[in-house]
Amino acid sequence: MPIPEKHPVLTDGVVTLRAPRPDDVQGQIDRNREDPARDDEDARRWITFGITEAWAAGRRLAFVVEYEGRYAGTASLKPDADGNARVTYGLSEWARGAGVASRAVRLLLEFGFGTCGFRVVHWWARVGNWPSRRVAWATGFRLGDTIPGLAKEGGRPIDAWTGWIGPMDPRTPRRPWYVAPVLETPRLRLRAWREDEIPRITAARTNEATAHFLPFIPQPFTAEDARYWLKSLDEQAASGHRYNWCLADAGTDLGLGNLTLFNLNDDGAGELGFWAHADAQGRGLTAEAIHRVAGWFFSPDGHNGHRLLIRTAATNTPARRVAESAGFRHAGTEREGFRVATRQDDLVSYDLMAGDLAG
Repeated sequence: MPIPEKHPVLTDGVVTLRAPRPDDVQGQIDRNREDPARDDEDARRWITFGITEAWAAGRRLAFVVEYEGRYAGTASLKPDADGNARVTYGLSEWARGAGVASRAVRLLLEFGFGTCGFRVVHWWARVGNWPSRRVAWATGFRLGDTIPGLAKEGGRPIDAWTGWIGPMDPRTPRRPWYVAPVLETPRLRLRAWREDEIPRITAARTNEATAHFLPFIPQPFTAEDARYWLKSLDEQAASGHRYNWCLADAGTDLGLGNLTLFNLNDDGAGELGFWAHADAQGRGLTAEAIHRVAGWFFSPDGHNGHRLLIRTAATNTPARRVAESAGFRHAGTEREGFRVATRQDDLVSYDLMAGDLAG
């Protein structure tokens, strides 16, 4: 199916994709001013003739995104020689956060597959461009490998996330994107970690107990290790693998430890992992946090789950005490099922059922 000679009008009743008009110039100028690499003349050229010329040459099928009756950004498909295309999109600041980009991309996909006959639509974005990744996630793209040095930005090579979607794929997320809610207890506020808390993280994860029971964690745990770990938290959430909370003091907001919820299954089960800074241990804080997260996990506002697990080495007495203090019951022991630094330890499992917490 050929590419149309002129821009069609695409709409879902909320967002409209259309050809550029002279009154879009100011919107493009305002948007360009959010990017210091572009100037007002770039905006005028792009709206006045750039979009139309690129379309006529088949290099870029770009549309103006209209939302609430005004210019909101642009979205485009870039055809390649193999009968596929790459999707790009960008919005003015005022239009972000309302699902406009996702609506625009879905309209583009229907046009690209249905009218232009593309076989595959590709997406990539600089690693760390979470808004772009969230749009790709929301519109059903399959996320692929992260490719080092895929593109250049400011003359420097950048690593990029990649993804693709086919004509028969659903235009909805393939897996959840976990956003950990802020939860509170009498002594704690469970929230996201911050970059300025790296010293607390490194201090908490550098000790003999961690080296023994979690030998895969580097020792000492450096600031570089902490930065990598913090970045991995975002990836774990976006991939639908884990929730992570910083256990912060309710009064001072000092980070005291970490609680992770993972191994979330369709059958309503999940698993908890935890660690605490030395000055927070022995005060019942981790058990208090676990009890709060369990209540959220079992609730309809959480996962409506029914069973939580805590698994640890049989000789990890402090971790076992935390589990028991939080109301978990010993559910079984697997002989030599837990690797510690120098040998195989027994693995002990504790569980908590929704009914236990209610009781």
